[in-house]
Amino acid sequence: MTEHAQRITRRRPATRRTFHAAAALALGIASLTSAGLAADDVRPGRFTMTPADGGFLRMDTETGALALCAKKGDQWACDPMPDTQQSQSRELERLQAENKALKEEIRRMEDVMGLGDPKPGQPPIAGGERPKGGIELPSEKDVDKAFDYVQRMLKKFQERMRELESGQGGGPDKGTPL
Repeated sequence: MTEHAQRITRRRPATRRTFHAAAALALGIASLTSAGLAADDVRPGRFTMTPADGGFLRMDTETGALALCAKKGDQWACDPMPDTQQSQSRELERLQAENKALKEEIRRMEDVMGLGDPKPGQPPIAGGERPKGGIELPSEKDVDKAFDYVQRMLKKFQERMRELESGQGGGPDKGTPL
């Protein structure tokens, strides 16, 4: 201790405590300041630079974006590089969403047509049998009825055409052929 410090510590006990508190405070501030500087020295910056052909490759450590920095004339300029990984991940996400939508559409169509897997509680489909409840095809009787109807309609149409051509039609222009 210096002579001045010894005199202060002998004079008053309160002064001695004040001196010790001030010294502790000074040591604490010094240690915090040096720790803060050491932490700043260790922490990397936002960008890292790596030598490359004709310049430097700059990487943004926060976003991962890359840029090629080169001297153009009297100044340095950094041109962003295309991020193929980011564009590929966007394309992958788009395709996954499209695939999911298409699978849902197929599932919906199978349900409408009765072709999907049996739902819980339904018996499994026997080999080749289709479950009932989907689209039902007309029976032969229904097809015959439809053809008979079309045939009758065509006969009536032919009869009317003959009447019009022969002039026997019941209209006001009774004798005018087509």
